[in-house]
Amino acid sequence: KDARRRIIVTDGVFSMDGYLAPLEAICDLAEKHDALVMVDDSHAVGFMGATGAGTPEHAGVSHRVDIYTGTFGKALGGASGGYVSGRSEVVAMLRQKARPYLFSNSLAPAIVAATIKALDLVENSGELRTRLFENARLFRRRMTEEGFELLAGEHA
Repeated sequence: KDARRRIIVTDGVFSMDGYLAPLEAICDLAEKHDALVMVDDSHAVGFMGATGAGTPEHAGVSHRVDIYTGTFGKALGGASGGYVSGRSEVVAMLRQKARPYLFSNSLAPAIVAATIKALDLVENSGELRTRLFENARLFRRRMTEEGFELLAGEHA
């Protein structure tokens, strides 16, 4: 209540069960308490959302998320490295104060090239995302028909 800064941090997709974070409710809570919202979308960027931009896009709250973090090592094909994205003043502050960033090494050019190619593929692969979700629905339906008990809810 008396904190100078408030921030709500969440995963976009919880990796152990695939559940999606309730981002609209989280953004509502942040507005109520004048807090920032930070989403780690490591498990969703590349396939969630209409353009693969992740769970905030999927939930329709991209404009309400202040800080995005993620990795290039999961849905984007296994390259190493990651990113932080947000308003310029937030990113500038992190560049000056974030110790892991200050003492890290730059990515190798080959990794940067592979990541750029992966992002190009994501940007132009709407039909593959559609097919992925159709296959996931088919898998869940067939597993249920075969007698397996699956967790209910919206999953990635």
